Amino acid sequence: MVRRVIGVGMVGCGSIGQIHADGLAKLVEEGEIRAVVAADPSEEARRAVHRNCAFELLADDPSVVAGHPDVDAVLVTGPTATHASAVLEAIGQGKAVMCEKPLAPTFDEVRALVAAVADSGLVAQVGFHSRWNPIVDRLLRMVTTGELGAPLGYALREDQFWPTGSVVAGHSSWRSDRSQAGGGALLEHTIHGCDLLVRMFGPAVAVSARTRSLFGFGVEDMVAAQVEHDGGVIGTIATVFNGVEGREERRLELFFEQGTVEVTGDFIVGAAEDSLTIHRPRAGSERPDLDALRDGYFDSLGVARRDFVFYQYLADRSFIHAVRDGTSATPGFIDAYRAHALVDAAYRSAGAGGAVTRPAAEGSDGWTGGRS
Repeated sequence: MVRRVIGVGMVGCGSIGQIHADGLAKLVEEGEIRAVVAADPSEEARRAVHRNCAFELLADDPSVVAGHPDVDAVLVTGPTATHASAVLEAIGQGKAVMCEKPLAPTFDEVRALVAAVADSGLVAQVGFHSRWNPIVDRLLRMVTTGELGAPLGYALREDQFWPTGSVVAGHSSWRSDRSQAGGGALLEHTIHGCDLLVRMFGPAVAVSARTRSLFGFGVEDMVAAQVEHDGGVIGTIATVFNGVEGREERRLELFFEQGTVEVTGDFIVGAAEDSLTIHRPRAGSERPDLDALRDGYFDSLGVARRDFVFYQYLADRSFIHAVRDGTSATPGFIDAYRAHALVDAAYRSAGAGGAVTRPAAEGSDGWTGGRS
């Protein structure tokens, strides 16, 4: 049987679009996709994406993408404030869609977008690339199998350089503009970590948080939060945007009845800071071979190549396979809703001086799921 080749369009050619383009080029090599059209108002950004993946057409008008007859699936990779319109245009044209995180600057927009995607019944995925990290996969298996007993709690700490032009020369600056980004360190960066937490421990049911904005932007550069999940697991989140250019690290400690796990990681395959340490009763510390862990995980996905640098390649590959096979894509928009609900509760708590706040329940707008 001849395998269907998926026509792909991209809306947004900035830094994350260029990373996706690197993976899309490999999917073109593999005969999985056609790179049909990429759009961005910036000619420089379009050229940068085209260097990573030779799209057949470059355009300055984003509407060209969803309306192109050869496009089956749309990647939405522009600034956060542009996501909703691009997603709605794509599903309005009956196209599958992958949208980068965060979905939108405000939680009201997120709720409306999740409902619209669910109602469409189309294949839709969100760009939580951390789910494709083999270390994260190992953590999830420890939680779901009860290998170390029941999970008790966690501590998540993430820090990154401030991704804005006044801190990092030459960087885009929309992330320090509330109207464009919606939030700072928690929404823009640590929503990845929030997605992993609700995936492992279930939706958040209570959040208490405080924020700071030392750099003076319209969004926060520091958040400290306490979170309770519906299964009883409790944890703390600390996320920071600082001035240490080039630094980006996630550190997660998980505490179980019969063990403790320490992880550091990044979005780059084989990053220097990657580590995994498992402490078991009376057995000392175990540090698995991360190269072997990665190889085993990639083999389990049927991925033969090892020349990709970013986990976005695996996420994009999974999305394309869902489009081709007509199956549900993971992580979907409802998964993103749960992460956004945690973030929204943290912001509302901070606005109320740290008072305990309950996240909005999923389905409260009447949507029930579908393929989003």
